[in-house]
Amino acid sequence: MQEKLSELFIQQYQSLLAVAFQLSRNEEDALDLMQDLAETIAKNDRPASSVEYPTAFFRKCLRNARINALKKAEHEIPSEPELFSQIPGDDSVEESVVGGAAMEWLKKELETYSPEMREAFYLYFFDGYSLDEVAKSLNINKNTLSQRFVRIRNKLVKKAADQSLFFALMVLFLLKPR
Repeated sequence: MQEKLSELFIQQYQSLLAVAFQLSRNEEDALDLMQDLAETIAKNDRPASSVEYPTAFFRKCLRNARINALKKAEHEIPSEPELFSQIPGDDSVEESVVGGAAMEWLKKELETYSPEMREAFYLYFFDGYSLDEVAKSLNINKNTLSQRFVRIRNKLVKKAADQSLFFALMVLFLLKPR
């Protein structure tokens, strides 16, 4: 028997809760996001094999739910989860502070790109979608998208290096290919 999305959701509950918490920055809103995701899955529970990357699907649903909640409340769009701070206590204070600043800087820099390229960038580097999936969603060749990502990544790291080497390393860490 094939595993269903609901079963996979239960198995990954703790890691998804961490993502929800980073999106909302408070426990109440994080639990609301998880509840919304659980309701979405319950309404359309299907085999996990029907979704190519279930974890990326769950993360995108959480992020979209948070964006929708913020739009309703007329707030800013939330920051993406900082991958290096998902496990509390693992990082030094300097890495956390610089990492947060690097993420904010990165978001501002990505605003200069087209909405399609920015979304593609988020899907690939932060949500875990494959290069093939992102390229298909944009209807462009995988190699073309890869080259665009390489050029954008190089420009961003060079700009970050103007601030400091450590800052550039943090940006490079955030943008490591999956």
